[in-house]
Amino acid sequence: MKIMLTEERRSLIENYVNEHELCRVAELCKLTDTSESTIRRDLIQMEKSGILKRVHGGAQSVKNFSRDVSQNVRFNLNHDAKIEIAKYAAEHFVHSGDNIFIDAGTTTYEMVPFLAEIPDVKIITNGVETALCSLNYGIETILIGGKVKDDTHAVIGQTALKQIKGMNFSASFIGANGIEKNGNITTPDPEESAIKAAEIAQAHKAYVLTDSSKIGERNFAVFANVDDVCVIINKLNQSQKKALPAGIKIEEVQK
Repeated sequence: MKIMLTEERRSLIENYVNEHELCRVAELCKLTDTSESTIRRDLIQMEKSGILKRVHGGAQSVKNFSRDVSQNVRFNLNHDAKIEIAKYAAEHFVHSGDNIFIDAGTTTYEMVPFLAEIPDVKIITNGVETALCSLNYGIETILIGGKVKDDTHAVIGQTALKQIKGMNFSASFIGANGIEKNGNITTPDPEESAIKAAEIAQAHKAYVLTDSSKIGERNFAVFANVDDVCVIINKLNQSQKKALPAGIKIEEVQK
């Protein structure tokens, strides 16, 4: 077996991460035929050099605007933080009898088991997985109709927008791919961005659920500003807080 030089291995990792935008450690182990510990050491050094960004369970490209990534990767990244955020949102901002919109994000998806504990809640969603999970928990569910995205399984398009604009929600809970220093909240796809903006407009109160890995991330489509919503996020360190806009409305989930 050929032993790959460190420089050769890291170059291979860099090209792979930039090509796929987001990948798991296991993929990089297979790609380079090296151990998980070696890959993790590589990722630490490469992040220090500004080549990529480490995320829980893998690495993310810093070269381009981020794209939506496949469901199996999205649901596994930063999973513990997503559950904490989802639990907090359900327990603090949903009440008996509420009609709530649950966005097609992976953090918002994790709210469903906790919503099952709240009487007479109705879920409206554009997320196929969210709708199925909600039904499994016996929650009254409305799935918005329209075009289903292949990668995120989110329902988008004019048909979906028209339905959302004909409803009012007690609260909307929305996922995001990035929060910029200027307060813009972003996602890669303009069509999904339009859905998120409508969710906010039709809600009495709107909450963006995101973990700290999204701070400073910049995507193509802006759907809101932090002035428009309350951001629910996991516990932050000082540098992460400094990267957020001044005066941001934030609910920081404490472990």
